[in-house]
Amino acid sequence: MRERFQETSSTSVFVEKDLVRPSTIINEDRIVGRDRQLERVIDNLRPALEGGGLPNMLLNGPSGTGKSLIINAVCKQVVDLSQSQGVTFGVVSLNCEAPKSLDRAVYRLVGEVAEDVGTEVGVPESGVSTDRKFERLFDLINDNYDAVIFILDEIDLLKGPYEDPAYSSLLYQLSRAENLGNIEGSVSVTALTNYTHFMQDLNSRAESSFNPDDIFFDDYDANQLRAILRNREDAFKEGTLTDDVIPLVAAFGSQTHGDARKAIDLFRWAGEFAERRESEIVEEADVRSAQEKYDENRTLRHISGLAAQKKLALYATAAVENFAQRDLNRIPAGVGWEIYQFVADRIDADQYSRETYVNNVTEQETYGILSSERRGRGRGRGVHMFFTLEESAESIVQTIESDTRIGDIESDHEMLRSVVQTKLKSFYD
Repeated sequence: MRERFQETSSTSVFVEKDLVRPSTIINEDRIVGRDRQLERVIDNLRPALEGGGLPNMLLNGPSGTGKSLIINAVCKQVVDLSQSQGVTFGVVSLNCEAPKSLDRAVYRLVGEVAEDVGTEVGVPESGVSTDRKFERLFDLINDNYDAVIFILDEIDLLKGPYEDPAYSSLLYQLSRAENLGNIEGSVSVTALTNYTHFMQDLNSRAESSFNPDDIFFDDYDANQLRAILRNREDAFKEGTLTDDVIPLVAAFGSQTHGDARKAIDLFRWAGEFAERRESEIVEEADVRSAQEKYDENRTLRHISGLAAQKKLALYATAAVENFAQRDLNRIPAGVGWEIYQFVADRIDADQYSRETYVNNVTEQETYGILSSERRGRGRGRGVHMFFTLEESAESIVQTIESDTRIGDIESDHEMLRSVVQTKLKSFYD
């Protein structure tokens, strides 16, 4: 076995493969095509080195446009510079997709700080109030940092079980902590989202307290993607890439809304396909193989990566068409909502409002999974929302059932079929 590993490494086309992973935090000098955004973030965080106040920020734009890349790169530089000046700058990050409530989000923030400073969390995950967890968070920050930035990635996904989104409460509490004296040093609350109307959905208290510098990230074009890839080609051995590899990867990347993550993934996959061929040269054919890999069930891969509540909402909608014993050109949103309630109850999941259900489903229009429209049903029968799936209902149902959190419903297909028939009959008859 040892010889086999040695044989594989001798034909590797890579020198530093991490450079072609989107999650790798890179140095500022590798960032291209984002000069304006980079300068804004640097200007906002520079006061941390001088003991000044820090503004809040909202980094807003499509996925794969450099939001996480820039904030992490600048924070890394600030941490390094502040240490040389005797200032302790804390970076506390949270991906808001995972926690399902304000309480869990605060607990995770406490855990992040405790791990960073090498101490105990100090509060139990359950059995104490959210206010007590906030107190522990503030105590840890005051004891260990002179200034701190909270990075709340995918902030719009922290909705919680109530009508008022949990992210409003989190932003309100964190952004006013310095003014109230709960945190003694400078604080920046920086939220990242690809939801254009995020600020409009904040409640009035959170909007007034958060009040960020809004920095927009637009899509990369093909030229910018080429520059990004050129700045990472030293991930490969010298002379490994043929001249057409980077332009082709950039062209494929620009076809998907200028997503740099996709381009970087394709770059890495192309190298991996070359290695599978036991070749020391990455060629155009390897890039095309990587693109084919990306295109295979791209929509279904997106569905697999959805947060649990979005999966549940989409599953219920697809189930209406999948289990309907009639031709169903359009799925009534009202029926989908009732199936959502049924499925959530069967698997003991949190049930959100009808408005949240509709929002979670219509969000998938962005990704070409479905379309929505409002149509009248005739005189006196009102106007209703309908969904039309652009992907196979059966494929969507099967993909989501592969999630163990939802897959238990598979044993209840007959009951689900019966409920769908009943609800459709009630709607149309």
